[in-house]
This record gives sequence, structure tokens and C-alpha cells, in this order.
Amino acid sequence: MIYNKFILLFIFFTGLFSQDKGQKFFKEKKYNEARKYYESVLEHRDDDKAAMFGLGSSAYYQNDIEAALNSFGNTIDTENKALRSKSYYNIARILQDKNEIEQSLSFYRKSLELNPNDMDTKINYELLNNQMKQDQKQEDNQNKENNDNQNDESQQNQDQSNKEDENNSQENESKSEQYKNENKEEDKNEMVENDSSKQDESQTKEPDQNENDQPLEENKNKSDELMQAEAILNALKDQEKINQKQKILKTKSFKFDKDW
Repeated sequence: MIYNKFILLFIFFTGLFSQDKGQKFFKEKKYNEARKYYESVLEHRDDDKAAMFGLGSSAYYQNDIEAALNSFGNTIDTENKALRSKSYYNIARILQDKNEIEQSLSFYRKSLELNPNDMDTKINYELLNNQMKQDQKQEDNQNKENNDNQNDESQQNQDQSNKEDENNSQENESKSEQYKNENKEEDKNEMVENDSSKQDESQTKEPDQNENDQPLEENKNKSDELMQAEAILNALKDQEKINQKQKILKTKSFKFDKDW
């Protein structure tokens, strides 16, 4: 996150070192020539903090951020409080561009400790601090919203799951009730079938009984006929005996008459 509304890097030459070619190149935006000039100065005076600061400023505008940070970092041990304060400020500004907010605020505070009246540092510090608070608030709100959405989704899933469980339970109960009814119906049908079978068996047995009774009746009828026949036969036999006796009597009588 880059805050374009913040004040740009401090270019602090006046009062730090006298007018020189490096400063002239820099004002003309000839950053490459300015950088070469400060590098040539440092070849002869490697502890020149003002030249080191100028080198860092030139590197920054060439978009060589790491070289700029290294140069500004080598100037924070200077005894010149104004130069050290500006170095802290520039380091804070670069870290701000890198979105390293907490470290950037720390270097802004160090700059203010050395120069509490520096309005540019105050403005940048307050803007960045307020922006960080707003970002944190937005992040918290976003996290809260995400958590609420997750909770809502979780609750919806739970409700859906409970509803499905309830539907499954009702369906199982319905199936169980249907199964019981079917079993009852089957048992009822089975009982009806058994009763029907028993009735059929009873009906089937009745002809058997009739059939069994029929021979008895036939035997009875046959016995009656036989008895009648025997009676007739006996009667005939008796009649025959009577006739025979009569014949005998007649014969005897005839013979008697004849003998007589």
C-alpha cells in the first residue's frame, strides 16, 4: 500500500554541505550525474555523511531503493542531529512505500525525537498512524463480517442438517408405520386366508362325511332290502314247505284212498 498523499523524500542539502556539483545535478534532475559525483567524493572521503546522504537521495530517485536505504542507514550515526533526523525521516518514508507500517512509524518517531518541531515529519507520522488505525478497523470489521457470514453459513448448514435429520426421522417413522400397517394387513389377510382355508377344509370334509355316511345308508338300504328279500325268501320257503306238505298230504291221501 503506497500513500501518495504523503510528503516525498527529504532532500536536505542546504546547511549540510556547501553548494557543489552534486547538488546542482540533483536540482536539474540529473540523478545519474549526481550519484556519480557523490560516489567520487566518497572514494576520497568515505566517512563524509553529507555525501552519503546525497548518494542515498540520488539512488532513491533512480528507484534503487536498497542502495538508498543502505546510504541513509550509514548516516544515522552522525553527530549532526539535523542530518540524522532527516535520515530517519527518509528511511521511514521508504519503509512506508514498502508497506512496512509499524517500522515506518518507529523511524518517524525517532526523527521527531531529534527534531520535535519538524512539521513534515509530524504530518507524515499522523497521516500514517491514522491510516493504520483505519486499515486495522476495516480489517477488524471485515474479519467480523467474515466470521458472521461463517457463523450464519454454519447455522444455516446446521439448520439444514437438522431439517434433513427431522425429515429423515419423519420418513423413517412413516416407513415404519407403513411397514407396521403392511404387516398388520398381511397378518389380517393371512388370518382371512387361514379362516378361508379352514372353511374350505370344513366344506371339503363335509362331502367326505356325506360320502362316509352314504355307504352306511347304502348298507342300511341294502340290509333292509336283504331282510325283505330274506323275508320273501323265507315266506316262499314256508309256502313251499306248506305246498310240499300239502302235496304230501295229498299224496298220502291219494295213496290212502288208493290203498283204501
